[in-house]
Amino acid sequence: MNIVAVAFGVLLTIAIYSYLLGDNPLYRVAVHLLVGVSAAYASLLVLRQVIIPIFANLPSGNVEDALWLFPILFGILLLLKLTPRTAPFGNSAMAILIGVGAAVALVGAISGTLLPQITGLQQGLTGLLSALMTILVLLYFQMSRSSLSPTIDPWSRLPTWERGLRAGGRGVLMITFGVIFAGVINTSLILLITHITSLANGLGLLVQ
Repeated sequence: MNIVAVAFGVLLTIAIYSYLLGDNPLYRVAVHLLVGVSAAYASLLVLRQVIIPIFANLPSGNVEDALWLFPILFGILLLLKLTPRTAPFGNSAMAILIGVGAAVALVGAISGTLLPQITGLQQGLTGLLSALMTILVLLYFQMSRSSLSPTIDPWSRLPTWERGLRAGGRGVLMITFGVIFAGVINTSLILLITHITSLANGLGLLVQ
């Protein structure tokens, strides 16, 4: 069984890296397998750990268990958006989803990012730089092109000091994205080396 799994892993790895030669049917088959297996695993996980336990606990008469029917109802309403005729019935669930998501993101940004940076000012230079970079990024996102003509550079309408601050915010974003990208590349290389080592050990089993 291990030999079959290793052989299948080798084939899928070759299929994925065949994209380096251009888009091809072998790569698309591997991607479709990845998406299909991931979707099937997620669906099965939700069914076994969420939906089945809810319906199993409903006969107990517990009010807290009955409250889980609302997320199920909203999920059904979201599924109705798959077709144009029933899509309007899912608008309410979509509105609740977006509203709750925005509220959670806002609370998380305030309690998890802004407040720790404000309290971090007491810790010295690190907290001060962190708060300053946050302000620069927020100022950068304040600029909008909607109120200006497409032929006019929006930066030319801004005072020099404001352009400097927003340029600083853009620089902070570039550095942040660069660090994130470098971290992703580093993690990918580690996973690739681990995968190649595993495949090499497996190929040793195939040769034997």
